[in-house]
Amino acid sequence: MTKPVELVLGAGGVKGYFHIGLLKAVEELGIKIDKVTGVSVGAIIATFYTNGMSSDLILKLFLEAHEKSGNPLLLASAVTVPDMRSFLVGMSFLSLEKPWEETVERLGLMPNDRLRIVACDARTKKPVLFEGRDYRLHAALSASGALPGVFLPVHHGEQLLIDGAAYHRHPDQFCETTAIISALGFATRLSLEPQDPISWYYQWREVYAPVVNQPTEVDHQRHVVVEHQADDICGLAFNLSVRRCMGMYEAGYKHGKQVLTAAIAAGKIEADGKSAKPVT
Repeated sequence: MTKPVELVLGAGGVKGYFHIGLLKAVEELGIKIDKVTGVSVGAIIATFYTNGMSSDLILKLFLEAHEKSGNPLLLASAVTVPDMRSFLVGMSFLSLEKPWEETVERLGLMPNDRLRIVACDARTKKPVLFEGRDYRLHAALSASGALPGVFLPVHHGEQLLIDGAAYHRHPDQFCETTAIISALGFATRLSLEPQDPISWYYQWREVYAPVVNQPTEVDHQRHVVVEHQADDICGLAFNLSVRRCMGMYEAGYKHGKQVLTAAIAAGKIEADGKSAKPVT
């Protein structure tokens, strides 16, 4: 009987393809995953995974969404007229709440006991953790990805919630046991590939003037950290080619499998060595 480990899927926008590749490696190695903590794009993948979706299905959903990302109707569904307080925090007219409400209903997604979603209080920069079964899943997903300057914050009682990365990009302190931490790196240089003006702007911001501080320190002794590298891709470069997206997926699988195999050999985590599916 193998001992389950936890999983932390960090923030990083379009770089979430690395997470999906890592999940493929987890399945092939037969690593049993208990709770999954997600931030921003990591929260999306954590939600899919803890709702019983395989890495193959998650990849299919991401590629379908990527293909539709240029559709102006999708952008129109996110446009809203914010209250002044929300606008001063988010500096945007785009909200993720309606698109996520529609997606959660369409895919039949549910909060569950294996899922943790991390958002951040805009005023205090302290974490707000969504876990268990009694919360609005679409609001939690919207809050966890609400990067100021791009998307509006989410009202949560008296709080305004923003992207969980403003608290920590891939927090490990909520984990009760050893965890596999999938860390998506930052862009550190401008892309040599052609970019539309909006993607170029966000690339420049991530390299030279980040929108919010995003702490990244974790306990390397306690956990297995898989650090993914794509220093010419910013999280908001959604005009990437499918080839680059698949390249990140394949790199996440290959590098992830190497790190996890080494961790298994060192006795840090356990695996049954058989093809495995997500625990439901």
